[in-house]
Amino acid sequence: MKTVQTLASAALALTFALGFAAEASAHAKLVKSDPAEKGQPTDKKNLELTFSEAISGKLSGAELKDAKGAKVATTSMVDQDNKGLMVMAKEPLKPGDYKLAWHAVASDDGHRTTGTVTFSVK
Repeated sequence: MKTVQTLASAALALTFALGFAAEASAHAKLVKSDPAEKGQPTDKKNLELTFSEAISGKLSGAELKDAKGAKVATTSMVDQDNKGLMVMAKEPLKPGDYKLAWHAVASDDGHRTTGTVTFSVK
């Protein structure tokens, strides 16, 4: 009887562990960016973030600041597969250092993740 209880307890613990692991992996994670961290953008006006899963366009976005902390005017939109966030500067970026602070809300679970990408323009 004790063996059955031990097996049942182990099965229950495994079920909870797998459930929490699945929930934790459901958050949208940044998998790629252009520019890359500490890199240079391929385009001085358009920045691109790619996530591990679909994000909500209404609840996700980014803020771009220059080296002095001044906001750079941008607009953003989610791409067709909802995994990419495009950030478009109103004007081409001038030479200098920048910080792109982003937030993404996963479409399927509603969890918010945040991060930053720092880069330079030559």
